[in-house]
Amino acid sequence: MDDIDFKIIEAINTVSPKSFVSPVKVNEVLKLDANQLGTRLMLLKKSGYVDIMTSEYPSSLPNAISKVYLTELGRKTLTDKK
Repeated sequence: MDDIDFKIIEAINTVSPKSFVSPVKVNEVLKLDANQLGTRLMLLKKSGYVDIMTSEYPSSLPNAISKVYLTELGRKTLTDKK
């Protein structure tokens, strides 16, 4: 996990620490390229830090991510890093 991944986790926690949130709202804090955010969210999901929901309908991110949620591991990472 690099600094950008950690900033993504922090942004998710800032916007909605306990429920699913739109990646658009997360990216309003981050200001990343949508492709980069989508790719990193998929990698963070594979690592267990976030959970994502996808939609078959057009989404704000190219890889159809419609919602993102911070897992226990993601929250633990925030508290351990501080």
